[in-house]
Amino acid sequence: MKRVALLGSVLALAFAGCGLITTPPIANPFQLAGKTTTFTLGPTSQASGTANVTATFDDLTSLNLPAAPSDFTYNMAISSVSFGQGCPATIPSPISVTLNATLTLSDGSGATVRSAEATATNVQFTITTTGSQVTVGSITNGALNLNVGQTLPIIQNGGTNTAVLAAQITTQSTPDLAGCSMTITWGGGQGVLRF
Repeated sequence: MKRVALLGSVLALAFAGCGLITTPPIANPFQLAGKTTTFTLGPTSQASGTANVTATFDDLTSLNLPAAPSDFTYNMAISSVSFGQGCPATIPSPISVTLNATLTLSDGSGATVRSAEATATNVQFTITTTGSQVTVGSITNGALNLNVGQTLPIIQNGGTNTAVLAAQITTQSTPDLAGCSMTITWGGGQGVLRF
């Protein structure tokens, strides 16, 4: 019995060293849920646009961590998409979207501003429309890997924090969306700590 317990402890340490043990997902860690970003898509056959969204959030004081994590991954989420001025009367379907995003976290603790940044490129998702119903498909490549040594001090202490998500999108559809304004309502996403 002692050998089984010892083997279990050794395996747990080995898995932790490989990053195979994770915390339960941290829902909406940067309070981006419900924040909106409006893109005015440029006049090309692959309409593109750039915009930012900013959110503030309090320290995450309930992260009772059993050991020092080796990785912090934020999986972005999109709640919905809507279309505004300059769009075709009938929104095309499907619309393929490629997104590049940079997430910057910061706080102003004391005399020094601390920050951490991560980028995701070639994030893909598809928008389908049926009448006035707009559906966003699953996101691929939407993980932002933050430096855990920079991120944890920001999100665990120092007071109010800021998250800025800067995104650039390119759309492909027939007809194209050149001149159209497209608004993304962000989901909260999930943060995952690996040990």
